[in-house]
Amino acid sequence: MVTFELEQFIITADRIWQKALEEKRLTHNPPDEELRQLVEKQPGVRKTIYGNFVARSEPTSRSAMFTKNSVDQSFGEDELKLLTQCEKALGKERLISIDRIVGNENSNTTVRLIVPERFAHVAYGGKNLFISPKGEVKKPTYYIIFFADEAFETNQLKSLPDKDITIRLAMLDDGRFVKIIRNGNYIGEHKKGVFAAEDWAAKTRKRGIFLHTGCREDYLQSAHGDYCMARTLLVALSANGKTTTTCRILARKGKEKSWLIQDDGGTLTPDGSFHGFEAGGIFVKTEGVNPGEQAEIFYGLLKPETICENVYVTEDGDFDFFNFERTSNGRAVVLRRDFMHASRYIDVDRIDNLILITREPLIPAISKLTREQAAALMVLGQAMESSAGDPTQAGKIRSEFFYDPFVAGDLAEHANVFYEIIKGIPYLNYYLINTGGIGEGEHYKDIRLEFTMAILDSLLRGGLEDWLDSPTGFKVPRAIRYVDDIYLHPEKLYSTIEFEEKQRELNKIRYESVKELGDSLHPDIRKVFSKPNVA
Repeated sequence: MVTFELEQFIITADRIWQKALEEKRLTHNPPDEELRQLVEKQPGVRKTIYGNFVARSEPTSRSAMFTKNSVDQSFGEDELKLLTQCEKALGKERLISIDRIVGNENSNTTVRLIVPERFAHVAYGGKNLFISPKGEVKKPTYYIIFFADEAFETNQLKSLPDKDITIRLAMLDDGRFVKIIRNGNYIGEHKKGVFAAEDWAAKTRKRGIFLHTGCREDYLQSAHGDYCMARTLLVALSANGKTTTTCRILARKGKEKSWLIQDDGGTLTPDGSFHGFEAGGIFVKTEGVNPGEQAEIFYGLLKPETICENVYVTEDGDFDFFNFERTSNGRAVVLRRDFMHASRYIDVDRIDNLILITREPLIPAISKLTREQAAALMVLGQAMESSAGDPTQAGKIRSEFFYDPFVAGDLAEHANVFYEIIKGIPYLNYYLINTGGIGEGEHYKDIRLEFTMAILDSLLRGGLEDWLDSPTGFKVPRAIRYVDDIYLHPEKLYSTIEFEEKQRELNKIRYESVKELGDSLHPDIRKVFSKPNVA
């Protein structure tokens, strides 16, 4: 068996960068105009009538099935081979490297992105997600490195499961991290590399828990006439409504304000504060974006500094966000300054609401949860697969622990850390919203975005005061302004016998999912869903 030291990842990354610098093959932290010129030269890139660029990535989504990390898997001969391949491939090409700060401007955590020049759009998007360091970065905390070999071209003719891709995440004990992507140039692999590094660091080094969440701050007039501040986390799997619900402005009058704090991840700490990790830009999904429903995102996509991936561009250079000829997973990095209501800060000192987002025909449009139910549902992580994860499974209901495909380490321990943190935040409220639909077949009712936002508006204004027990096991509001009561009572769309049978089956799935984590899971979480009756 090959003895493997994770330090080899750091040594290889340093050597790749240093050799390219010495041989004058390295463009390090180029100014925007120079980087834009490199993007424009990249094969397949198109410039739109708005002055921004659209690149074609390969693949068009993350490659989770080809990804391993050093915490959950043993590294050995395959990883040594990968490092050798990486160094050899990048030793012959012109490279771009970008140094950035992870977190706010006072953070000591940095990331260095290294890509071949032919992947310039990844450097441009990666640069815009984070903010510039104040000085020279000598020893980056994280490295993200992309390279390609001869299989990169042939992969384009294959479906994702058949592609030849290798991705490895080396998580060192001292907090350093290296991610290597072989045969991929999807910006999301960079973003989620930093995400995974922060995910691991939060619970091992920062006394917190990293969540796959958006964060919004609203100062709204309440149902009683006074104004109140609410900070809300919205937790979800990719493309289940997290960015849309986080970004939509609710402020409408007087002194009201709605701010986007962070759209896709951050650390919740024991003192109840939340700390974002991307201070530069926002990584948005472009599928079906329109100015009527998603004005905040739509106009950000038209800014010159926005970089897009896999978005359809017409012959005259305009966007068509409803053309999915290549993929429905069109993506873009929009600078925070081009988002009209992006806050000037990505951290808040208090979180008032934790909202889990799911899709399931038996779940009301909104439910109120106990702390223990929220923790158990985080373990379950029920959502809908999207083209951002596995395009071949898009649209299917799935479970993803903590709605987070990047959790590393012991899962029960992860859940216990989360539970202990929220137990120490007595004022935190917990909710579950369904952004899919209720009922099935001819009785199916779509929960439209306007309904979800009306529910969120009422909730944050303190308008949902009376909660009733629901046969779903949660509580539902007595009524919601603008939303028909049927959306709170999916049981009415089934016969009594049919609903009870389906609810028993759902609870069985929940019980077994929680049970899989074993006896080390906190008993308060284990007992939320009771053992199903044996017929």
